Amino acid sequence: MLRGPRAAGGGPRRSVVAVYEERPSALVTGAIVWRRTGAPGGPVLPDGCMDLLWVGGRLLAAGPGTGPHPAGEVPGGCHGAMSGLRFASGTAPALLGVPAYELRDRRVELADLWPGPQVRALAERMSAYEDPGSGPERLASGRAARSGPPDPRSSTTA
Repeated sequence: MLRGPRAAGGGPRRSVVAVYEERPSALVTGAIVWRRTGAPGGPVLPDGCMDLLWVGGRLLAAGPGTGPHPAGEVPGGCHGAMSGLRFASGTAPALLGVPAYELRDRRVELADLWPGPQVRALAERMSAYEDPGSGPERLASGRAARSGPPDPRSSTTA
């Protein structure tokens, strides 16, 4: 998109526009697959949910927020597209193997929660998916099949 006055070199100034898309997950009940490209955009408002993030070839877990969080702010920075899976409230702790309160207001490398070799192998598989949102969705679907059901009390507390 071209917008604004000419840049220093005489050419038009380019603006980067943020694009955010989401869709219901076909594989993980109640989850939302999302993708953001372009500039970071506005803050992420707290919704009580946890996300599995795919950012620059890395897998991260985002805990429930208690306040606004700058979009795209993750450990190591975010350059380019970012995608993820937003779990229905209360379902992520069983899938990630960590209580929600331990991740409150945090974005952490998945390798800090799971064995490093396992996360590296998963990251390699993520890179192979044509749709960046498909990776976190398939990872969570496979994990859900092997984990226990979510704690019914956790859907009301974070």
